[in-house]
Amino acid sequence: MQEIGLDPAQSSVRSLVCAGEPGFSIPATRRRLEATWNADLHECYGCTEAAPSAGGYTCRETASVKEGPVSTHLLGDSHIWETVDPVTFDPVPYGERGISVVTNLCSEASPQLRFVVGDFTTLTRDPCMCGRTGLRAVGGFVGRADDMLNVHGITVFPSTIEDAVRAVAGLGDEYQLVISQDRELDVLTIQVELRPNVSADRSVAIVRELEMEVRSRCLVHPRIEVFPLGTLPRTEFKARRVSDRRPNT
Repeated sequence: MQEIGLDPAQSSVRSLVCAGEPGFSIPATRRRLEATWNADLHECYGCTEAAPSAGGYTCRETASVKEGPVSTHLLGDSHIWETVDPVTFDPVPYGERGISVVTNLCSEASPQLRFVVGDFTTLTRDPCMCGRTGLRAVGGFVGRADDMLNVHGITVFPSTIEDAVRAVAGLGDEYQLVISQDRELDVLTIQVELRPNVSADRSVAIVRELEMEVRSRCLVHPRIEVFPLGTLPRTEFKARRVSDRRPNT
């Protein structure tokens, strides 16, 4: 809309519903979407294998909280949700982080018994401020175990990098992560786009700001590559933002 001169914030859209990738649970992404559309963001959670219905949703009260931890309600009448240890696959108690596992109760065409979805979260049965007492994913779902990156021995979630990119004003919506090696040391390069009319001085400040945002979140010192808006591949369907170019990976 913006590319053709229309302002999403001036539209009649007042509620956004996203699914498929972390969005609601990434603070800076949520703030950018809500500010762009002047609308409240909601999120549905689930997986294709355990369809036909979504397995979770955010409530109005959670959506009204603009800062602090979010949560996702999980449907207990159509799915059984658990979390397990990503290595041993042993059950993880409520209040501890694990990866999501689902048994669906509503599909004859694709019945799933303890299907490993693989998204990290923390489950609780503590009541939500909306009054619901069912199972909740505290903090939402922050990314799949398969998406985790190991850089210099440090575990990094792509969603953590996204939160850093979205927090810096002057950057476009697209970005890419490239992991390589230099003298057998891991190198994380973040490729970003600058919005039009960003001055040279401001672009230098943006690079420094992004470096600080990333280091404060995951203790990795990245390299930053800046491109004009429209250079990086556009996102279609599920985003593919990580390119691991290290040998034997």
